[in-house]
Amino acid sequence: MADWTRRQFVAAGGGIIAGIGLGGLYAATGRPARGGPMLRPPGALPEEEFLAACIRCGQCVQACPYDVLHLADLDEGLAAGTPYFVPSENPCNLCRDHNSLRCIDACPTSALSPVEFEDIDIGEAHICKGKCLAYNGTICRACWHACPFPDDALYFDDLLRVHVNTDHCIGCGLCEHACPTDPKAVTITPRGALVSPGAGRGKQSRRGGQGRGAGGEGEP
Repeated sequence: MADWTRRQFVAAGGGIIAGIGLGGLYAATGRPARGGPMLRPPGALPEEEFLAACIRCGQCVQACPYDVLHLADLDEGLAAGTPYFVPSENPCNLCRDHNSLRCIDACPTSALSPVEFEDIDIGEAHICKGKCLAYNGTICRACWHACPFPDDALYFDDLLRVHVNTDHCIGCGLCEHACPTDPKAVTITPRGALVSPGAGRGKQSRRGGQGRGAGGEGEP
């Protein structure tokens, strides 16, 4: 904050006021974002609650030490001004060089709330077998090496083909970013696209009691 100019401070203040208005409008109308669910920072509330709680201040974007986060454009409707990231360009590095998740530390509302590392639930990885090198005769462990939970979130079968365990995948996108194929054989589906409206927060809401464990493979 000390490095901001007066003009930046005024502009940010205007953005916060506009963001509060957009959040209130979402809470009142319940209309979804135009482009659908996005990959949110760690600790984000479920999508509907997140859109209502986020005041579009941009502090999480400024606090991110890896320049991962972006603010949604105006053409995203009521999601405009909210933070998201694109893992193929820059995944969430989980602030592994820091003592805490900086985006959560910077958030002035409950839109981003403290969460244990293993309970982060941004989304889940899906593998397209038709594109994945490991399913097509080439040994590749790029996604496994990048994964913060190797052998738990990503594991190999006896034929050295990679699989996703959705009970441990947190959706950080490190695997998607590391995938060498073009287009990517592994992609992250945002949690907001996996959780039905009105479901509770966290992994239990989309995994508990569903027996989903091993999974995440896409169509061939």
